[in-house]
Amino acid sequence: MSPRQPGSAPVDDPLCGLDEDQKFWDRRGWLVAGVWVIFLVFPVLDLLVEDHSLPTRIIGLALIALFAAVYLQSYSKFSSKIGQGGTSARRAHVNFLVLWAIIVLGIPVVGLTTMGLFPFITSFAIFLLGRRWAIAAYSAVLVLSFALPIIYGQFMDAIFLIGLNLVLMVVYAITVAAIRRSTEAEKMRSDYLLVAEQERVARDVHDGIGHSLTALNLKAQLALRLLDQEQYARARGELEQLSALAVDALDSVRTTVQGLSRQDLVAELAELRQACNDNNLEFTVAGSAEQVPMQLRSHVAWILREAVTNVLRHAHASRIVLQLEPGHVSIEDDGDGLQASTPGHGIRGMQERAKQFGASCTVGASRLGGTSVQVAFAADGNAR
Repeated sequence: MSPRQPGSAPVDDPLCGLDEDQKFWDRRGWLVAGVWVIFLVFPVLDLLVEDHSLPTRIIGLALIALFAAVYLQSYSKFSSKIGQGGTSARRAHVNFLVLWAIIVLGIPVVGLTTMGLFPFITSFAIFLLGRRWAIAAYSAVLVLSFALPIIYGQFMDAIFLIGLNLVLMVVYAITVAAIRRSTEAEKMRSDYLLVAEQERVARDVHDGIGHSLTALNLKAQLALRLLDQEQYARARGELEQLSALAVDALDSVRTTVQGLSRQDLVAELAELRQACNDNNLEFTVAGSAEQVPMQLRSHVAWILREAVTNVLRHAHASRIVLQLEPGHVSIEDDGDGLQASTPGHGIRGMQERAKQFGASCTVGASRLGGTSVQVAFAADGNAR
């Protein structure tokens, strides 16, 4: 049998690792088994060339034709179970017993010629059936491969068929082991892709929606303070901005769900400046978005958003300095600095996102007295 990559019923989810090639194997993989039927030519030639009576030839050829039909029909129906421990379907076991019955009926008719059918029995058992059936089939074939030549007194004449059966039994066993190992590896890969996708969604929710909710909270607090001060016109303006931010938050949710989380760096810088101005933070930018390669700008925008959000939430800073230059972006503040001994989700998220585009992200003490976030990447945008 030719090894193939087995799988479950085709689905549209790319995480399952099933593509058009896999669908082909699920539907047409049994044709590979059909190629091996050509080796039935040896018992057929034996019946036609050797000294057999006409009735013996007719019965023998009919049995071989029935054998080939049952064998191919079984692979057509159950080939998707290869590498999955076999099938427990009753139909498969009935077909297997039919093949054995044909061999048993053929032994008194054509003698040692039936040994040419043994490789099909062992391949059927080990590829399509369970472990116990495979062991039983291997044991029976092993015994018959030596017993029949001895009984017929033609051991040396059958030495080729004996060796062929032994070799193919080993080859089948190795092939099945390789297919099962490949199947397990594919399952691990699918599980990894699923976890990676879950982490991506979690990171995008934290980066995008978390930022939006923080901005909404800050706007709402500012509007409340203005209302307490009876500055109704400014409070109304803040509430209008709060409404606009809510719309942006909904857009962020849609973008995250669609897996298209991208942010324009120029627009992000403008939003960060506005957020800092609203919270009485001095926001200074050295350099421009053009210093960052186009293909990296959405990633850098996310990291900057997370860094500024952390400052707004925790730092109690009065000043933020952002520097953009080829191959390097830094953001520093004069706030409280790092308080926790271990990095939080936000810092880990920035570092993980930096790894996505071959960059490094380090977080440490700032020369301004607060926290510094340094992102280093290839100036041409290629992964380093």
